[in-house]
Amino acid sequence: MNNIHPKVFVSYSWSTPEHESFVIGLAEDLVESGVDVIIDKWSLQTGQDSLSFMESMISDESIQKVLIISDRVYADKANNRAGGVGTETQIISPEIYASATQTKFVMVTTEKDDEGKNFVPTFYKGRIFIDMSDANLYTESFERILRWIYDKPVHKKPVLGKRPSYLDDSPETSLGTTSYYSRVTDAIRNGKNTMLGCFDEYLSTLNTNLERIRYSSGNSDPSGDFFLKNIESFIPVRNEFINVVSLVTRFNLGEVFSERLHAFFEGAVNYYFQPKDVITYDEFDFDNYKFLIHELYLYTVALYLKHQRFDDCSILFNSYYVQRGGGYGGEPLKPFTILKQHVGVLELRNRQRNLRRLSLHADLLKERCHGVSVSFTEINQADFLCYIKSFLIKGESYMGWWPATLLYSQGIHPFEIFAKSAEPIYFEKIKNLLGVDSGKAFLDHIEGIERSNRVPRWQHETISIAHLSNAHVIAGSN
Repeated sequence: MNNIHPKVFVSYSWSTPEHESFVIGLAEDLVESGVDVIIDKWSLQTGQDSLSFMESMISDESIQKVLIISDRVYADKANNRAGGVGTETQIISPEIYASATQTKFVMVTTEKDDEGKNFVPTFYKGRIFIDMSDANLYTESFERILRWIYDKPVHKKPVLGKRPSYLDDSPETSLGTTSYYSRVTDAIRNGKNTMLGCFDEYLSTLNTNLERIRYSSGNSDPSGDFFLKNIESFIPVRNEFINVVSLVTRFNLGEVFSERLHAFFEGAVNYYFQPKDVITYDEFDFDNYKFLIHELYLYTVALYLKHQRFDDCSILFNSYYVQRGGGYGGEPLKPFTILKQHVGVLELRNRQRNLRRLSLHADLLKERCHGVSVSFTEINQADFLCYIKSFLIKGESYMGWWPATLLYSQGIHPFEIFAKSAEPIYFEKIKNLLGVDSGKAFLDHIEGIERSNRVPRWQHETISIAHLSNAHVIAGSN
């Protein structure tokens, strides 16, 4: 095909002067776009047989496309086999259906009947046409015609990618949650009275079956390869979880569902430590859980903030009962900060391979933030909230909450919930979650953090806690 100046024959009816003017205008626009248009007004010589001319155009191999312009008159004549259009139809019809690719002929409709239906001849029924009956559609429809002529469709099939590696994992790594996921999402979307039971069933199954991704005995993983494959295989399950939490927050299902989520994390954190019946274990055996549970928690907080479920979000920050102390000893009641722990295998991989990354943990969280309804900026915001709330925990100086993802925070503007908190109405809704009763108290809290020795730093970069929290503005307006 001559893609530089493709040759196109235009078939139409001499219905009215207005219609002829429209057709000529369209042809002129096509010529200006590099299309070699063949139309009777320009190409049919005086005394030449019009039907012979049209038939020769249809059969001419140099004509790469045929554009059929259909209005009321054209459609009627084609259906009744009347006049030149009727004869033309008898030639075009078999050509359309004999074409192997069926892309040589396209119809443009310029008129609709009283019921709003386009005038399309019977021989063309069921095929895609281009609607130019509304002058407002001209630009968009003209582009479609050009893309058809030049074989440049708007939607092009993407290049085949790689087969997801998690599909090649053994069946034993499946967490068996898919059917429970389907039930709970259906129940929530349709407001069924079984939705809380389905939610409990889903979370219980997920919590129990997390055991299936535990590192096998003897799989010490100093390189981090096994760790990376393990957390990658978890992505489909993670996305299911995020979708469920998104429904819970979007439909505002309330406190009882938030309490169930709290209970899920309370149970899941036990995977950070060796089971009771395990005496010996490798240093990195639980790092996959430390990464994955923390990731789920960040997405959960992010979704509660996204849908402004601030009171219910406060439930997520209540204390967590840990049955196995994991070397911490003392009172089994631990704060939410226990969910954020150091993932040693990533630090070792960074050092051994001389990757020189400031935080492989942050890198992975950012790379994995795809295919879900949460942006990485919203993850940054959730991480920041967890960080500033950790300072409200009395005596919490040993663990804290290190906001790894803030490495990727641009820091140009305050996070959304803090920017909006400058409005007193919004601040009233969120102040309980922030753990303060006034804007002045919030500013005092932020300034206390900035005076501490726990402000996040990466090499020479230091984030501004006051700026990201909008504390001075909030204090001035609340």
